[in-house]
Amino acid sequence: MRVAEIARLTGTTVRAVRHYHSLGLLPVPAERGGWRDYDLSHVARLSRIRWLVRAGVPLSAVARVLDGAENGGPGADHAPTGADDGPVSRDLAAALTSVEAHLEEVAAQRDMLAALLERAREGMSVSPMPPRMAAFFDRMEAAAPDERTRAAVRADRDAVDLACYRGQMPAEAELLFPDPGTDDDAATLADYGRAGEGLDEEEAEAMAAEMLNRLMRRAGPERLRALARSADREAIRALFQLFSSFEQLGSAYARALERGLLEAIDDWGQGRGPGTDHEGAPSAP
Repeated sequence: MRVAEIARLTGTTVRAVRHYHSLGLLPVPAERGGWRDYDLSHVARLSRIRWLVRAGVPLSAVARVLDGAENGGPGADHAPTGADDGPVSRDLAAALTSVEAHLEEVAAQRDMLAALLERAREGMSVSPMPPRMAAFFDRMEAAAPDERTRAAVRADRDAVDLACYRGQMPAEAELLFPDPGTDDDAATLADYGRAGEGLDEEEAEAMAAEMLNRLMRRAGPERLRALARSADREAIRALFQLFSSFEQLGSAYARALERGLLEAIDDWGQGRGPGTDHEGAPSAP
């Protein structure tokens, strides 16, 4: 039979058959009448190659697996039970590990697509940014009193969006974004307006302290202690290092907020914060 027929019988392509020849996986048949003449032994060998490839065995290992099976080694129908930890077993174990890792990636991809579909159906932007953060930025941009403030909001949104795409935005960061209906919106807008002017170190420290005070009022002692327990300090440092690289955001403010947040997390973890005295005991009503 000709190459097109063996390809059809085994569910592959002529190009793939020729590739297997070039790799030495499939013997090149003798020619008859100027055409390569494949027989059933080629069909059987090619079927085994395709079966292993579909199972996830890399082409670099297919020959070892096939040769082991055809020589009565691991993979043969009557191979002795028990245990061979030779090259074939190692190749198959590596292929299985690779497939399991791929399954984890596919499961994560499925979850991402499901979340994006839900957002699209709700009329929200298709973005990895959590809905609470996206709603906050929508609200801030709509309420911005001037173009300078609006530009600062957009710059902050772009930076947060980038952090979300890079997987650098901790879940706990949602606490930094107030819900609608709080008294924090006006103060936050004022901060955006000030950030657009550029801040010196002292102004940046004061603005970061104000933001953290608002966070503490919103969250309360229990949530702050939970935040301190779960916070990944290295992830927080990496996040603010990213933010500090954007001059539009004000690197002085990013550095001040990073320092203030890490110090506050240490305080919250030791029971110091809103609702406690300096020893960590509940304060008197």
